[in-house]
Amino acid sequence: MSSYVDLAVIPVPAARLGDYRQLAEISAQVWREHGALSYVEVEADDAKPGKVTSFPQSVALQSGETVLVSMIAYRSRAHRDEVNARVMKDPRIAEMNPKTMPFDTRRMFFGGFKPFVGDAQATAVQPYLFFRGRCEEAIAYYKARLGAEVLMMLRFRDNPDKPGPDKVPAALDDKIMHACLRINGAEILMSDGMRTGDLDFQCISLSLSVSSEAEADRLFNALAADGTVQMPLGKTFFSPRFGAVADKFGVSWLVVVQAKA
Repeated sequence: MSSYVDLAVIPVPAARLGDYRQLAEISAQVWREHGALSYVEVEADDAKPGKVTSFPQSVALQSGETVLVSMIAYRSRAHRDEVNARVMKDPRIAEMNPKTMPFDTRRMFFGGFKPFVGDAQATAVQPYLFFRGRCEEAIAYYKARLGAEVLMMLRFRDNPDKPGPDKVPAALDDKIMHACLRINGAEILMSDGMRTGDLDFQCISLSLSVSSEAEADRLFNALAADGTVQMPLGKTFFSPRFGAVADKFGVSWLVVVQAKA
């Protein structure tokens, strides 16, 4: 699937990299929550000044500064515009004061880029969950508990091929044939499938990465309210906050705060 990318090149004083990291972590969370496919920031490591121009020269880099490049991916330019409209209304972004930013906003530059060769978003493996008749209930649950956004939902009766009752029983007409949800920036596919009966998700877990311990607590507790705690949230050698919880459908979630480099 082709996507659209916003790029920004930013000069940041080395002394304020800690402040900039906090700003970037908040921005990454906000953009992903509002639908961005990905949000990545990279710091210059081997980007030397050139004879005519370069990354340092492009932002008039000063002594004691380094260059950061921000890359945000979307499904399309229209999708970018929709996401950014929501982001700009989010208090975490709208209430930021440009005068207190940890970099010189006058020397940064940015723009939107469309695909030229290949896809900006790499092909990914996506989880596909089958809820055996409870998919609509699951969708409502994840919307309420995790803030999931429904990107697509088709019922069996919506199938344009109109297969006969010998292939798809009429009893499935109102069941979910296919749905796509976005949760914390990641897309998860789900369906009722062609079977009924008890749910069994014992052999899989979905990893839910968040940027703060407070967010980890919020999401973990939302799922644990009517689920089963498999491993309480706590500090581990690889994360300041990690825990495992099975929701009311038996889907196991690994909630993890990414350790800072």
